[in-house]
Amino acid sequence: MTATHTPPSTGERRTIRVVIVTAAVVLGLALVAGLTAVAVGVGSTRIVADAQPLPADLRVLNIDAGEVPIAVRILTDDDATEPRAEMRFISTAGNRHALDITSQADSARVTVRGQTPDWFRWARAGEVRIVLPPGLARGLTLISTQRYGALMVDTDLDRLEARIDNGAVALRGAARTVEIHNQRGAIHSRAPIEVRDSFSATGIEGKISVDFQDPPPPRIRATLDRGSVELGLDGDGPFLVNASTGDTEGRTVVRVPRTSDPGEAVSEITARAGAGSVVVDRT
Repeated sequence: MTATHTPPSTGERRTIRVVIVTAAVVLGLALVAGLTAVAVGVGSTRIVADAQPLPADLRVLNIDAGEVPIAVRILTDDDATEPRAEMRFISTAGNRHALDITSQADSARVTVRGQTPDWFRWARAGEVRIVLPPGLARGLTLISTQRYGALMVDTDLDRLEARIDNGAVALRGAARTVEIHNQRGAIHSRAPIEVRDSFSATGIEGKISVDFQDPPPPRIRATLDRGSVELGLDGDGPFLVNASTGDTEGRTVVRVPRTSDPGEAVSEITARAGAGSVVVDRT
């Protein structure tokens, strides 16, 4: 018997293109992350490095990458005695990049300074690493703003707020609340994440693919104008699921125990795609 395959919808084709570009971005960043932090000249480019300590009693961290195409990685180090910020970046001749850190009480702001020519913006050839002691990370509110690049969270936080115009967000760990807006790109979990209060992921075009540990947060919202939304849930529920797509060629699939009673539901889930597919399934 010859198997037949349904061709992807228009929204799904757009999603495939966005995900391919995002994968290339993350791969390029991984290659750069493996470079040593030694300044070397390669034609008209060089690798620059910077590292600065952050306040020991840090509770709120605001990261602003501005127009600089860079990856931001948040991670913990069991041996760290204080938080710190590190940067490595491929800089073109005549353009200087540096970390500008300001602090007040228990909050700090990390700003990536530098000018990037238009032709270099899509290279995303650099990384800012925020290294945290585990105990400090669990009580931290992280606010991140980027025009281009990627955000990779590999630790437990209290609250995460992130906005990216063009790029990717990769999640692992736990948080009380998560709020992400990625205009064009991907939002995904590398492993099932633990979210205690609420999770929100929105965007214009791309893909949202997130798995949750049991129990899931009481409120989950994942919406895209164009692209696919895939949510994975653990546990027996029941879940109050509002899933829909505006794409006549798209599909809406729900494979978790459901209820229409908010009082009975362990979690209320809104999953929508204006053009594309929506899947809510077991992990």
